[in-house]
Amino acid sequence: MESSESNTVVSDMERLPYSANSLKFAASRSVEIAAMTESILRPSKTKLIFQSLPVHMRRRVMSHNAKRLPNKLRTGHLEQLKKSGLPPKQKRPSRKYRRRPGNLLEEYNRRQKKNFWLETHIWHAKRFHMIEKWGHRIAYAPCDKAFRACYRASSAHCLLQDISYHTAVQIIGPEITIKDIFALITSNYCGLGICAKAYIDGKREGSIHLYEKNMYPFGYIGKISFLWEKNEREKSLWLFVHPSQTKQVESLLTDMLDNISHTPVEKKRKLTNNYSENIKVKFLPGTFNRFRLTGPKSHIVLAHSIKCIDDIEKIKENKWIQNLNRSTLYLKEKCDYWQKIKGATSPSHLPSKIVIGLVVRDPRLCRPNRRTKALNENIQLDIEPFLNIPPTLSASPLWDSYTHDNIKKEKLSNTQFIEHITKTQLVPGAVNIEDPALQSIPIVLIQRPGSQDSSKKIGYGSGWDIIIPPGYGLQFWQTLIMFGARSGGLRESENLAFEMGDCYLPPDSNSGKEEEIRIETELREKYFRLPPSKRVNYIKMGIVTPFICPWKILLRDWSNSSTDNFFVLRDRRLLQRLQDCIINKIELPEIENAVACLVQVSLKMVKKGKLNKNAIICLPEKNDLLELPQEQQCEDPNEKIRKQKRTEHMKKLKQLRRKRNKLKKAGTQVNKSPKKISSKSEPSEYVKAMRELWLPSDIKSCRHSCSRQILGFLPQAAYSFSESRSCGVGFVAYNALNTLLKKNFNKVLVRNVSSRKYRLANLFLKIDQ
Repeated sequence: MESSESNTVVSDMERLPYSANSLKFAASRSVEIAAMTESILRPSKTKLIFQSLPVHMRRRVMSHNAKRLPNKLRTGHLEQLKKSGLPPKQKRPSRKYRRRPGNLLEEYNRRQKKNFWLETHIWHAKRFHMIEKWGHRIAYAPCDKAFRACYRASSAHCLLQDISYHTAVQIIGPEITIKDIFALITSNYCGLGICAKAYIDGKREGSIHLYEKNMYPFGYIGKISFLWEKNEREKSLWLFVHPSQTKQVESLLTDMLDNISHTPVEKKRKLTNNYSENIKVKFLPGTFNRFRLTGPKSHIVLAHSIKCIDDIEKIKENKWIQNLNRSTLYLKEKCDYWQKIKGATSPSHLPSKIVIGLVVRDPRLCRPNRRTKALNENIQLDIEPFLNIPPTLSASPLWDSYTHDNIKKEKLSNTQFIEHITKTQLVPGAVNIEDPALQSIPIVLIQRPGSQDSSKKIGYGSGWDIIIPPGYGLQFWQTLIMFGARSGGLRESENLAFEMGDCYLPPDSNSGKEEEIRIETELREKYFRLPPSKRVNYIKMGIVTPFICPWKILLRDWSNSSTDNFFVLRDRRLLQRLQDCIINKIELPEIENAVACLVQVSLKMVKKGKLNKNAIICLPEKNDLLELPQEQQCEDPNEKIRKQKRTEHMKKLKQLRRKRNKLKKAGTQVNKSPKKISSKSEPSEYVKAMRELWLPSDIKSCRHSCSRQILGFLPQAAYSFSESRSCGVGFVAYNALNTLLKKNFNKVLVRNVSSRKYRLANLFLKIDQ
């Protein structure tokens, strides 16, 4: 009791102060603060240094190869290795060292004889999976796990892709003659023509659907982008063609020009509208570097990476401007316009498909010291530049061939560039951006508006395309990467098209048909590499063609007449009418060539479910909307035959094994077992016979192969990050779509080729914007 009373007395006497001295408190806790700071900044003592790196920077060989670590961590890593005993130093790879090429440039040129390399090939080859396609060596996908990261870059940041494999085609000649030629190989029903007022002045880039001569709607070649060059002497048209379509476009234009040159003079004048000048067509593969920036931050990254030149006096020492009319560069007007739109938060806010020709400084002068994310500058935007585009904005000396040669010839290598900067700088580490001795570069910027489909994410896929002269591709690429752009490959181009609800290579083009055959071969080989117990029995599933979409068979089933060719409907007015019919659930109008017509659609799952490639689109019945059906298992007539053949084959192998063992015991020499069969060698007769028994044969119909009628197929289907659900891009027969609407349905059933479950999905039409 006494002790408790004494404690209460002491507590009453001691009172807390009304204020605290922060400096004195920090000084008394300095040891604890230092320990906490050290524990935060330095890696944990329980982990090794290479284990403290972020996941995307870790490599397996870091534990014994210090050169895989960043420079600032190597010293500490080697000290940790000394405590556990340094591993023995590896010997120099002598054979590799002896066999190294004497001249790397000659070695690279030799390796490019079969497949052409882009200027960024060496950079990509160290970080990407490379594939051989369309005569090029193209980066397919990053080596690290970057699928979701690339989507995040395209939707929230900046995704960078090198699309320099697109072939540039220059057409020089009278405007009316070019218009007459393209009137034979395009259609106004698919959108604005090549000589529309929106494109003829060169302010905007356009796109057209190209067809074989006088074969619309059949004979589809592909979608190409174009822009007109404004020049004082003559007007020329620039086409940018996908490499899968280059040969077809080249033969088409060559044949058309030959027909014009061989026609009589009177007909020729009538064709060219009283113009007798010749038209020149130049195919210039590899002439330009074209980079594609996608995402809302692409404008900010581009604004930080380029520095415009606004005065001709600053570049008067450049040799590439000696033969140009300096008054046609309009540097001041272009630089002022770029400064006005520089502070835009997203490229989707800018005028659609606008073309800007700029002259900029060497991109190596604009790089930050370390990789960083470009931040938006607080610039007040005015609405005037979005409404009034200067008429001289698109003019650029980039299109002149003399300019290409001079820029590439006078370009400073990285070594020469560093030497020049070191000699001329006044302060160590400082760089003079206004150095007149350094070469300036003309570039062309093209805005992309992104998706305009109301059923998709509006503005997704917007960004910039930057066209650069040869020689400076890697310099611009590395500068864009240093400002936070994430690199992607061909896989990202396919995913962007899928997320926007578009088909990357349509099935009615030659390139699309070749791609379907390639995918079918890959899926077939993958299927037969599996053991029989792991293979899906597609005969029991009721799937006729599991690896490819049989468009001709589908159209024949729905029209009761055979079709040698088919086409995808691209008439905008007709597609808009079809969209209204689907919304209002009314019958479709009658069109010409309906028996050979496919309609592109996009599907979204109503509830749960995952779609895969080559999934089937089926016609629902009334009760299916309330309770989802399940496909009944079909009979497999080849199952007994396969078992019998396999039993006979195993007996034969056992007999041969016994025979070899008897010969060995008798002392007779036995032929050595044959070498392992390579993947390229042809399979045996037994394997061929078994493969034919695993898949359906003699396919005559696909419409009634299941319990629900098949309307179409989904060549592309996966989980869509922009829609947060499983989606698909496919095609249905026109007559099948009409049958769907006659039953007052705007929903369809979908089923994967490896499943018997049907799922419900909403159907939308794809209208090209």
